[in-house]
Amino acid sequence: MRILSISGQNIASLAAPFRIDFTTAPLAGAGLFAITGETGAGKSSILDAMCLALYGDAPRLAAGARSDKVPDAAGEEISASDSRAILRRGAATGWAEVRFAARDGAEYIARWQARRARDRVEGKLQSVARSLARAEDGQVLAAQTQAVTEQVEALTGLSYEEFRRTVLLAQGDFDAFLRADTGERANLLEKVTGTGLYRAVSIRVYERTEAARGAHAQLLARAAEHRLLTDDARAALVAEIAAKSEANATSAAERNRLTEALARHRRHAEAAAQVQSAAIALRDAEARQAEAGAARAELDRLDRAAPLRLPWQAATEARTRLNSARTAAEAAVSARSDAAQALDTQAQLAEQAAAADAEREEAFKAFGPIWTRAADLDTQIATAATEADSAQAQAATARHAAETAARQHADLVAAETRARTAEAAAETTLAGLAAVVPLADAWGPLRRDLDAHRAASDAARTAAKALVSIRERAQALAQEADAAAKAEAADQAAETTLAQAAEAAQAELAPLEAAHPPARVRDLARIETDLAELARALREAAEAAASQTAADTALQAARDQETQATAQESAAKQALERAEVQIAALTAPLEQADLALSDAARSLRAQLADGSPCPVCGALEHPTPAEAGLAHLAERLRADQAAARAAAQTARDALTTAQGARATAEARARQATEDQGRAKTRATAARTLWAEGQARLATQPLCPALPDTPDSAALSAAQDQIRALQTAETAAMAQIAALRARLTEISRTRDSLRRALAAHRATRERLAAAATEIAKEIARTEERGAEATAQRDRLAATLAPMLAAAGEHDLAAPGLVDRLSQQVSAVGTARAALQAATEALTALAPQLAAAHSGAETAAAQAKAADQAARDRAEALDRLSAARAPLLDGEPTAAHRSRFNESRLAAQEAHRTAAAALATAQATLAAADARGAETARTATEAAQAQTAAEAALAAALSAAEMTEADLAALIALPPETAEVLRAELRALEDAVTAARSALLARKTDLQALEAEGLPEDSPEALATQLAALESEIETRAQEIGHLQADLARDAQTRAALADLATETEVARAELEVWEAVNKAIGARSGDRFARIAQAITLDVLVDHANRHLADLNPRYRLRRAAELALQVEDRDMGDAPRATRSLSGGERFLVSLALALALSQMGGKGTFAGTLFIDEGFGALDAGSLDLAIDALETLQSQGRQVGVISHVEAMQARIATRIAVRKEGGGRSSLRVEGPGV
Repeated sequence: MRILSISGQNIASLAAPFRIDFTTAPLAGAGLFAITGETGAGKSSILDAMCLALYGDAPRLAAGARSDKVPDAAGEEISASDSRAILRRGAATGWAEVRFAARDGAEYIARWQARRARDRVEGKLQSVARSLARAEDGQVLAAQTQAVTEQVEALTGLSYEEFRRTVLLAQGDFDAFLRADTGERANLLEKVTGTGLYRAVSIRVYERTEAARGAHAQLLARAAEHRLLTDDARAALVAEIAAKSEANATSAAERNRLTEALARHRRHAEAAAQVQSAAIALRDAEARQAEAGAARAELDRLDRAAPLRLPWQAATEARTRLNSARTAAEAAVSARSDAAQALDTQAQLAEQAAAADAEREEAFKAFGPIWTRAADLDTQIATAATEADSAQAQAATARHAAETAARQHADLVAAETRARTAEAAAETTLAGLAAVVPLADAWGPLRRDLDAHRAASDAARTAAKALVSIRERAQALAQEADAAAKAEAADQAAETTLAQAAEAAQAELAPLEAAHPPARVRDLARIETDLAELARALREAAEAAASQTAADTALQAARDQETQATAQESAAKQALERAEVQIAALTAPLEQADLALSDAARSLRAQLADGSPCPVCGALEHPTPAEAGLAHLAERLRADQAAARAAAQTARDALTTAQGARATAEARARQATEDQGRAKTRATAARTLWAEGQARLATQPLCPALPDTPDSAALSAAQDQIRALQTAETAAMAQIAALRARLTEISRTRDSLRRALAAHRATRERLAAAATEIAKEIARTEERGAEATAQRDRLAATLAPMLAAAGEHDLAAPGLVDRLSQQVSAVGTARAALQAATEALTALAPQLAAAHSGAETAAAQAKAADQAARDRAEALDRLSAARAPLLDGEPTAAHRSRFNESRLAAQEAHRTAAAALATAQATLAAADARGAETARTATEAAQAQTAAEAALAAALSAAEMTEADLAALIALPPETAEVLRAELRALEDAVTAARSALLARKTDLQALEAEGLPEDSPEALATQLAALESEIETRAQEIGHLQADLARDAQTRAALADLATETEVARAELEVWEAVNKAIGARSGDRFARIAQAITLDVLVDHANRHLADLNPRYRLRRAAELALQVEDRDMGDAPRATRSLSGGERFLVSLALALALSQMGGKGTFAGTLFIDEGFGALDAGSLDLAIDALETLQSQGRQVGVISHVEAMQARIATRIAVRKEGGGRSSLRVEGPGV
């Protein structure tokens, strides 16, 4: 970073405003310049102004202790380190400003300002105001004290301390490093080079070591809290569990026997109940079959009704068409009457509409001139209303603006009052807390020391308690080790006994397992399953054969019926053909006879004359048959025709009946054929099922041979043989299971004993290791307690005087830190409130002035707007008065629109009435045509209905059924017949299945009775079983409690094992941290800080020697023991010398070399383009002064501009560019830039 300008006013003796611009001549081109003036003139005040603007602090403020007080012009005291102490006496305000180029290349302006209350000389000092702005556009980046400091540090890359050793080398910093003893030099190195980080690391290592030590102690304390069962107690529990388990095993065998006996009783009772249920089921099935007579009758009626569906539908449709035709004819007549009446009405309405249309047209023409005058006035009124509304709105806006401005001005006045009240309250609060201010200023270190004292006290108490607990654990471990040895011996003897028992049981089990392998049981079970499948196949075959026989019988009957119906159909067709031929033969003669007997024929015959041609046939001869003979012939022909027609009808009826019978027979034949197919399929499936089962059983050596076709006798014999083999195998398996259970129990017990033995050995090893660890822990705890006690005493001696000044005399007093924190917080709160109030007053001043001016302007504008609104309202009233008489005040457009709409409505009504009249005339003509058409349709429908009714009556008569019955049957769903047929078949199947089930249940009951029943009754067996179950449950609960005790003990042991692992891990971690703490850790952080400071000092000495080679080649610096510094005198053979043995000039040159080295190291890589050296060069002779100036000028070649503050005339003569500070009397000074071109 580079300083571009320094400005200020009333900074110490610099009363007048000043500005030092390093970007203009002569300073812009000067690599080295001097700040000159008499002692006390104010040369260092320029550097104070620079530091105040950037960091809010100054080098001269660091010389005073924070607890020192200096009097202020307002009659109060302020801290000697308060930045406001630099404000010139007698000044009400002062400021400092620095313009600088930051690391990002941009330019910024930092400002510091102090002022007194109400800007009066006698006013109290207010809080400091600071700001940081971007120079390019004036944008304020920060306005709070801390925020400004943080932003400056971010932009420059330098903290205040780093700035002092990189950009500004102030008075006293040169020789301080050489004068300091080892401790002071360590503090200076830490402050100058930032090695405080290593102190923090050292403290953190110490705290982490203490935390690891505490964690390890807690784990040891937790281990001491656990109590385990002795080995004898565990062995007794195990033996008791084994005895109770053995008793339960014996009881379990007896329970199995009782359970099996009860099961036999239950199976016999269930079989008897199943026989009874099967008999009931058979009776129910037969009853349901008997009750199905109505369903069979219903099915017969449905079969007879099926051929009648078409005639019934034809008759129904004919009735429907006739009803529709008659309804349409009646509607046509009614519609014709309505149309005639509507025509008369529309003719009257058309005449009335024409008259109304003419009347409205005349009135419309009369209103034309009136509307024109009214429209002109409406336009003027609309314009005037708009202007009046606008004026009113502007007046309202102006009034609102005036009210807002007045309210804002009042709010700002109130805010100023509140700010001044808050300022006074904060000042009063700070005055009341004056005694606490020193504590607040040093609260950080003080709080750390208080926490450290409390931690040391706690650590001492914890160590004392831990010693007692650890010694108790050591005694408990010794007792536990003795008990573990005894338990191990007892478990070893028990394990040997169990091994012998296991050998005996294995010898008994081996021959049984060889004779009865597990696969034999599975083979017998599979054989039993396959035999059951064969039994099912046998039943399926029998049922399929019965179904086949029934289907064959039904098929033959259906075919017989079909043959008979076909013959009847053929005979009916022949009879119908003969009757139709006869009818056709009689029709023509009958018609001729009827014509000959007609009145017209008699009239024509009377007109015939012999010899004249017949007007009909042209014959000249006119034989005339006898009238009576013709009549007789006609009667006979008509009788023959009626007889032929009756024969034809009879033939048709016979044909319909025969066709229905044939259709029924065909349906029954199809059903029988389907039943045959199903029966054959079932038979084939049964044979396949038998063949598959027989093939599987043929592979089983234990199963007897079975025939290839279903055979009930062979199957029954095989089932009996397999049951016998299964009974024998079950007994053998029970014996094998008992022996295996015994071996399993022995193995489980031996495993438990082996685990117990391993646990005993692990316990002994663990106890031995724990005893060693406890011995070490006792030593570490004693050492830790001693260290904590010593630390507590040292801190108490340091803290007691400081707390006594604050009225606190007991470091262990409850709530001490809280009370002190509250007091310190109160000081900070009061300071913050004072600063906030001051900043608020500064910000409110320009706002108040602007608000007052704005309120006055807004009030004047509101008054003018109100007058304009009144003028516009009066003009509107005059126009409205002129318009009121016209059209009764109604708006012109509305009146004209309303009247025009009524005129148009009259025209439209006229057109509508004319159209309606034409429509009524057309409607009447259409109604006449529709009436004639519907009458003809009704006549035709009546004829068709008569024919359909006759056909339906003939069909019903043939079927012996009424039309109501037929309608009810046809209304049923189409699938009703098939459903009834399926239900009847299902009833038959249910009877068959019930008979089979009853036979099977009787067989099962007979088999169970053949096995026999237990001697004891079921009640007696149940009583015995309940008592046995109670005993088993009681022992099981007791075993559970005992096992829970063992499990808890095992969990405790496992927890101790895990805890031991955790303890070992914690111990290893503690050892690592103790080693690190021994190397670099310390409660105060001194150990690692000293190491880092020594390394830093070596680097610093190396940099300083490079500068010293130019300043005074005779000497070289070197680090002695710890942080001590010595010089090597090259003229004396590199003899070491103390720095205090140097002359004043030599000492200054060595100090300058160190200061330049510090400037190199302090910037953390940040290049500072400007360097200020505030130190007198009066101790140097001319030659040394030349060397010093040459060394400083070499810094210009590195891109730096160096400013030297000095009152040495020789230096002023050597440096052409100067900032001269001159006293003007009365404690005032002024400055002037001098140099080439000025």
